[in-house]
Amino acid sequence: MIEVILVGVGCFGILIFLWILSVYNRLIMMEQDVMAAWSNIDVVLQERYDSLSSMVKTAERFATEVEKDLFEQFAKVRMAAANAASSGNVGGVNAAEGMMAGLMPKIVAIAEDHPEVTSGELYIKVQEEIDEQNERIADRREGYNSKVRNWNVIIQQIPTNFVAMIAGKREKEYFEATNTENPDLFEPDPEESMAKSREIKQEAELDAIEHEIAMLEAQKRLEEARRK
Repeated sequence: MIEVILVGVGCFGILIFLWILSVYNRLIMMEQDVMAAWSNIDVVLQERYDSLSSMVKTAERFATEVEKDLFEQFAKVRMAAANAASSGNVGGVNAAEGMMAGLMPKIVAIAEDHPEVTSGELYIKVQEEIDEQNERIADRREGYNSKVRNWNVIIQQIPTNFVAMIAGKREKEYFEATNTENPDLFEPDPEESMAKSREIKQEAELDAIEHEIAMLEAQKRLEEARRK
């Protein structure tokens, strides 16, 4: 009788092990599908970041000293986005894309002040590249988010969640694609652009006045020191 029980327990244990192995292999396959879907997006994202850099360079040569900070910020955010994309850090890409969404309209506004640049063949070509890349990303984003949705559901279902917990599997982030889904973010608002230009001009004038005052004060102190 004891032998029968031991055999039964052993068979049950083997069945449990085979079930866990089957579920684990399924999770691995699903995770690989998510990673493959992200790789397809990453390829286009890297192309898009290069195109954005080309667009930014056309505007950078017209930037004032006050505006230089915009381009430095863009360079840092663009690098962070590229690194996050290549490492599969979707949350990092979402955050960087959101930051670029705030920077690009201001940079484009600088280029818009020079029609000879925006009407140039290179600038137009880059815009067309970005539009095409945005469409490709939008198409691939839908497939990626679908696989992420399936993944997030399966690792929460009972009893699969038990195997997922043991294997250290966690929910994955959706790709929000703020910039790629909202091309209007790259179109500067005319009133905002004018207000920004006035603000930048005023800041530059104030800096010049403050610099002149500082020079006068320094000269005054120098003359006082000579008299002593």
